[in-house]
Amino acid sequence: MGSHSRHGLAQIAADIRPEADKFTKNLFARLFAMDPSLRDLFPASMTAHRAVFHRVLDHVFTAIPRTEGHDELIEFLAQLGRDHRKYGLTEANYDTMTDALIAEVQAVYRPHGGLDPEDAEVLEQGVRLLTGVMRGGAHSDPTPARRTGRVVEVLRPHPGLAVVRLVTDEPLLFRPGQYVETQIPQVPRQWRPLSIAVPPNTQGQVEFHIRSVNGGYVSSTVFAETRIGDQWHFGQVHGLLRPDGDRPVTMIAGGTGLAPMKSILLAMGMNADNPDVHLLVGARSPGLLYDSDSLAPLAATNPWLKVTQVTDARRDPWWLKRPATAYRGLPLRHGSLVDAMADLDLAGRQVLIAGPKGLLRAARDAAIARGAAPEDVLHDPL
Repeated sequence: MGSHSRHGLAQIAADIRPEADKFTKNLFARLFAMDPSLRDLFPASMTAHRAVFHRVLDHVFTAIPRTEGHDELIEFLAQLGRDHRKYGLTEANYDTMTDALIAEVQAVYRPHGGLDPEDAEVLEQGVRLLTGVMRGGAHSDPTPARRTGRVVEVLRPHPGLAVVRLVTDEPLLFRPGQYVETQIPQVPRQWRPLSIAVPPNTQGQVEFHIRSVNGGYVSSTVFAETRIGDQWHFGQVHGLLRPDGDRPVTMIAGGTGLAPMKSILLAMGMNADNPDVHLLVGARSPGLLYDSDSLAPLAATNPWLKVTQVTDARRDPWWLKRPATAYRGLPLRHGSLVDAMADLDLAGRQVLIAGPKGLLRAARDAAIARGAAPEDVLHDPL
């Protein structure tokens, strides 16, 4: 880290990486000292936010010196700016972050003789590119930075799962299969991506399927505390999970990964002609197949749709009290979703995957092994 050696942005990123947590802690402490009002824009716990910030910074500093891929980098930063509109950032806030980030990087090198003037100039240009493109992206989006919706129904099909239905103040603009950044009133300033389980409609109706997970404070709070009348906030919409063209589609949905698939299927059901679709929907046991009552009639009235239910266990746990007929309107097989893919021929088919992270990786590998082209296997970012 000596001042007599050239660094460049890629080397700066590498130097910061081993102490990323300390760096981001000091950076945000510096930022909040420069403008205390900024603290109110962020969640109470900054751990996850700091980790995401470092990943973004590392990606940007590593990508800028490359001779290719700059269009993708610019779009990435512009999208980041559009996403950050939900925080209500001002021009002054962007200037403060620019100054804080430059100062904190320079502080890393000060005990080692500091950055030489040329590296200091490269650092300033890189940081100003980062914040400048984000600022431009925020200004370029004509849609509202936030929308709100009111909870009109909460269903709890079984312990740990909530189906929440809301009506938004104005219709959300999204494509079937996408997800939206969401904030609930019980956990202010904490945003979570939630997949929308219905297609766009003029009534502003949206539905979410949310499973309470260990360590998931927001998901647990949704299950335990969401009530009719609660007001939720929505930010940017994301997601590339959608069928393309007239080729047949295989959908792999684990647990609440059914939500984006249901949105896509309901939208397809409005069309006269559709390609062949095979949905494999998985759960740990039969009684946890929570949406069979809507999938069964959808499959029965649409000859292009085949639904196969897959459960790890043959019997439900003792604490699950559901009617034995709740899942019998559709074929049911036992094993894992990846096991159920073993006898499929996926050559020439599009494969859409949604569910837990482990499923995304395993099902992607299984789909390619079963003949799907890698570019035809789609899932949202891990």
